[in-house]
Amino acid sequence: MGAAVSACKKTQNLKNTGVVCKEMMGPTSQLWVIPPTAKWTKEDQADFTQYALEKANGPKAQRWYPLFGPAAPIRRITLNKTADVIFTADDNTQIFINYGVLNRAFSTTEAGLCYAEALMALLNSGYSIIEVDVNDQIMHRKNTDGTFSGLKTTFMYAPSIDTADFKNPGFVNFQISVDPKEYVRNGAIFQMDDSSLTDIMGLIDVAITDATGSSTTKLKIGAEIICSEEDLLAQDDTLTTNLAAIANFVVTNKSTGAPVTITAAAVVGNHIELTGTFVTATTYTVAGAGSDVWFGNDVEGYEAIESVDIAIP
Repeated sequence: MGAAVSACKKTQNLKNTGVVCKEMMGPTSQLWVIPPTAKWTKEDQADFTQYALEKANGPKAQRWYPLFGPAAPIRRITLNKTADVIFTADDNTQIFINYGVLNRAFSTTEAGLCYAEALMALLNSGYSIIEVDVNDQIMHRKNTDGTFSGLKTTFMYAPSIDTADFKNPGFVNFQISVDPKEYVRNGAIFQMDDSSLTDIMGLIDVAITDATGSSTTKLKIGAEIICSEEDLLAQDDTLTTNLAAIANFVVTNKSTGAPVTITAAAVVGNHIELTGTFVTATTYTVAGAGSDVWFGNDVEGYEAIESVDIAIP
């Protein structure tokens, strides 16, 4: 812990002004919104793409959220830096008060209302950010203990969307605000050796659905992408096969909340069948396991946020 010393005894923390590294961040291509408590080590940076991928598919409390990238490329960056506050006395002497805040808004034309709604959910989240530029450089925070974390933000939100007219497309917007002292004093730039980090996309929300025809030995379910209402099981045969695993689903008795054991899971036609022992005139709730469980079973990029109730006739 730092000691408190008399303010009259403080020394000026001047820095030497020799120029060695001239690197600055280029235009932003992706942002990662991450928990303010997240930290990682130099060893984790050895394969940072894989590390970030696991975090993007992790439990909600520790999850990292990639924004923009190739799936929703940034088409416009608006800088609205507030003015530094400098007081001018009556004798024209100037006194520095504080720096203005770096406010930047990022806009994409290739995301819809579902994406805008997700960005709005980040209001007042208090999350930190990692920035990736078009040259595959990443900007994050270098801590005094040798670890890394996201840059601390003072504010983030999704400004209102810009609706299209006959001369302009519609835009989905997101803004971050960072204290320039945080950005300059604590920011560290690293060069990625490829562009695969920006290929990682945020999770897609999924609903477990009733495929009808369940019995006392089988629960028949489907999976639907919520925003597009597409059948997840029709997306990719390998993904469907990987999804049909016992660990990927949690079944409970709706009235008692008691867990129900599933003994098998298999793809049958255009749905998944969960084998077990179910009682007539009883309703069972089928939910997806956590996104980290799905990721561990090679179902990457999805989270089942809606369960389904199935009544056994």
